[in-house]
Amino acid sequence: MRVGRVRLALAGGLAGAALLVGPAAVAQFVWDLETVLDPPEATDAFGRSVAIDGATLVTGAPSDDTLLPNSGAVWAHTRDPDNGWQFQYKINSADAAAGDAFGSAVAVDGDLLVAGAPLASGGVGAAYVFVRDVDGVWTQQAKLTGSPALAAANFGTSVAISGNTVVVGAPGAAGGAAHVFTSVEGVWGQKARLVSNDIETEDRLGQSVAVFGNTVLAGASLEDAAGASAGAVYAFVGNSAGDWVQQGKLLAADTAGGDLFGGAVGLEGNVAVIGASGNDDDGNGSGSAYVFQRNSSNLWLQQAKLTASDANASALFGARVSYDGLQLAVGAPGAGRAYVFEKDGWVESANFTGGALFGSSVAIEGENLALSTEVGLSGNVSLYRRAEPLAPPPLSVGMFDPSRGEWHLGDGQGNVSSFFYGAPEDIPLVGDWNCDGLDTVGMFRPNNGFVYLRNSNDFGVADLEFFYGIGGDVPFVGDWDDDDCDSLGIYRDGRVYLRNELSTGFADLDFFYGIASDVPFGGDFDADGSDSVGLYRPASGFVFLRNKLSGGFAELDFFFGIPGDRVIAFDWDDDGDDSVAIFRPSETRFYITNTNAQVVAEIDFRFGREDWLPVAGRFAP
Repeated sequence: MRVGRVRLALAGGLAGAALLVGPAAVAQFVWDLETVLDPPEATDAFGRSVAIDGATLVTGAPSDDTLLPNSGAVWAHTRDPDNGWQFQYKINSADAAAGDAFGSAVAVDGDLLVAGAPLASGGVGAAYVFVRDVDGVWTQQAKLTGSPALAAANFGTSVAISGNTVVVGAPGAAGGAAHVFTSVEGVWGQKARLVSNDIETEDRLGQSVAVFGNTVLAGASLEDAAGASAGAVYAFVGNSAGDWVQQGKLLAADTAGGDLFGGAVGLEGNVAVIGASGNDDDGNGSGSAYVFQRNSSNLWLQQAKLTASDANASALFGARVSYDGLQLAVGAPGAGRAYVFEKDGWVESANFTGGALFGSSVAIEGENLALSTEVGLSGNVSLYRRAEPLAPPPLSVGMFDPSRGEWHLGDGQGNVSSFFYGAPEDIPLVGDWNCDGLDTVGMFRPNNGFVYLRNSNDFGVADLEFFYGIGGDVPFVGDWDDDDCDSLGIYRDGRVYLRNELSTGFADLDFFYGIASDVPFGGDFDADGSDSVGLYRPASGFVFLRNKLSGGFAELDFFFGIPGDRVIAFDWDDDGDDSVAIFRPSETRFYITNTNAQVVAEIDFRFGREDWLPVAGRFAP
């Protein structure tokens, strides 16, 4: 179980807030300093890079000379709920050589870690992949090198991970590039070498990289289309055939020479954060950060420009950024400062002051924040934790990450379980498949109509699999025959097909209801003990409920939510009837009511990420 991957924050004081368009007010959050990691090797450049995933922190020390002078090392720490951050492992590459600078860049995702060594082989560079076993030991799985291997490419200057995809930046030769690698059963291979359509020799493409799902961002901080060293960021996307194409070139609305736009990048879902430490709005080198969002037409549009509340010249705000989908951390090492912004309105919610070069590297994940200080070849990492109470969702909801096939289920009793089941892009299902009174997970594979159901909420193979429907159908779940067992329905172009057995076969009942773009869901809306079909119209936020399993007009319709919300239904107050709730991706917030009517939400809370899919069920007795 890894709970820390998800930010679990109750929206304190917001219960009963109206469903309104627009950002909510953001509190000034308090972060407590938990500890400062300051290894005894004072000249190792400890903290040159940091990364956090869940309860794991990795820190690069590229001047470490444990094996050879400046060969480099990576430190791994884990956080124990009772004892705080504890040293776990010190990692070196298997073929370490003097001057490699291993650890100049690091990234971590679960039990997978990648570290860059941009000075290996005389500056050609390399990156190394490590895996962690059940005993916490990190073992080298692969050494990655770019193809073609160019002299002075500095391959490994930047690294990023998403699932089984690793991206490595190599900005030092031929204008730079970003290399994409994937693994099959632990064997890594290069899938693409990404360069921009307008590459020029001194662009330094790959100075920074980020990856989320099939999207890669690569910063080219010296690109000069908008002026000398103004900078640019390029977005690339890959398809199922393994082909990668440039999707866009991101430039700030006010990009100017010397901004170094793209020196740092972050990416979660359709939101990109880009640092421009040379921007001079508040004095030469005061710095800024920009937020872009990708729309349904795959265009990247600037949403916000962020600067420090106490901006001043030479602060280098934006030299480093880290974005977890809900919070953004920005380093300003020139001023010895760092800042946290909340996605709701992009309001600065916390700031930190340290010594010289404090904020040289930053990493944020949920309630954990790491800020490094690097003075000369020395360094340390300050670790903070959010002080306000954090809690799992107060009701029995869950989220499915379709880019990774990962579930996060909250049982409403203070527990969240996280596990992998299914494949990326599967449609999640939740139901009581074995009639034991508890809901468990299932998957519908949209390209072929196959169903995979599991009778426990954990990783494993399907307990039941069968074909029902065709590719493109929209599946949903309910107890259609009142036998206390759930089965499936599918929605196809405004027609409902319901089956009472968990097997391949013809529908037991079918009828027309709604329009093709509606989203179906099952529930007992009148407390008669039998489920029927509800529809949600995403374009308008209207809900349509019918209490009979037949075609006809809705017996109840009302507005709840706004266009683009995602609907679920459950018996939230255990009174025998199901009521609707919505998940608003733009706020990563659930809004729940116990009444099927156009009313103010009775409960709201934040859980998950904007590109995840909501589910609800009885996950605990």
